[in-house]
Amino acid sequence: MDSLTSAILVFLGSSVFVILAGVALARFGDELAEKTGWGTLWVGTILVSVSTSLPELSINISAVWLEKSPGLALGNVFGANMINIFVIGLVALPFGIRNLFGHQGGDTQRLVQVAIGLVALAIVLAVSGDFKLGPASLGGLLIAIAYITGMRAVYKAGRTDMDLEDVPSLKGSARNAWIGFGVASLVVIVAGRYLAGSADTIAEISGISASFIGVLLVSIVTTLPEGSVTVAAAFRKSYGIAIGNVYGSCAFNIFIITFADLFHDGPLLRAMEGAHYVAAGAALMLMSMGYFIVRDSQSPALRLGRFLTPAIPVVYLVALYLVYSLAQR
Repeated sequence: MDSLTSAILVFLGSSVFVILAGVALARFGDELAEKTGWGTLWVGTILVSVSTSLPELSINISAVWLEKSPGLALGNVFGANMINIFVIGLVALPFGIRNLFGHQGGDTQRLVQVAIGLVALAIVLAVSGDFKLGPASLGGLLIAIAYITGMRAVYKAGRTDMDLEDVPSLKGSARNAWIGFGVASLVVIVAGRYLAGSADTIAEISGISASFIGVLLVSIVTTLPEGSVTVAAAFRKSYGIAIGNVYGSCAFNIFIITFADLFHDGPLLRAMEGAHYVAAGAALMLMSMGYFIVRDSQSPALRLGRFLTPAIPVVYLVALYLVYSLAQR
């Protein structure tokens, strides 16, 4: 059996485990939202999104530390954010735009704003020129401060919006839910690592540039947990989990730059190339489109949402083509 075949088999096998674990995360996250009283958005934003973003954290640290490939790490960060919005845009079409994006409180809008702000901050820091500050960088520290402050603001906003949530009544104790959530998270970590390794092997054999591989293949690999949770949550009508998972993951993906900086020789954002700027700009545009859909879903007409939601896949594919074109130069 040749190396490519083995890598593909590992990729497919790991994908199955990641998808099953994603379904479990949605289920136990839903139950924890009820039993703890934290609410589906907050559980999706912190517990679920961080758990499903562990593969991104693992592959990005490995890329800059072991593989010395900052382009792969940056491509994964912004590519993952692009795919997260691409997936939720696709999910909204069959499940209903208003169902998925509507009936959200002020905490949802605050979360989306924080995620968009973090991407914009990363772009500004990259353009202005980041510099090393001890073991980290100024950009990494600013991103960390912005993330922590933003999550605190989301939590505070959620305390006043608990009455807006429609949480299904589930059975089982909080203890069982924590155990189930922990086991599912562990499966994501282990399976996600094999996913990343097999994707890296496929990338090496294919000979495609690291930037594009990060934006396309690796980001698809590392966002499988988020995608599976989004679909599973939509089936369970836990739309707060779905929105919190997607935008919470987008915010945490930018926060990963802070950790990756510690393992890189210089500021990671200084390694940004043209393809990365296109991916970052596309992520910012797609996330902003999601924000306007959330805002529009509060009104009866839903004119903007009906136009923007089907446009999300189009914007993603156009951006992907531009990234590929720049990466080949």
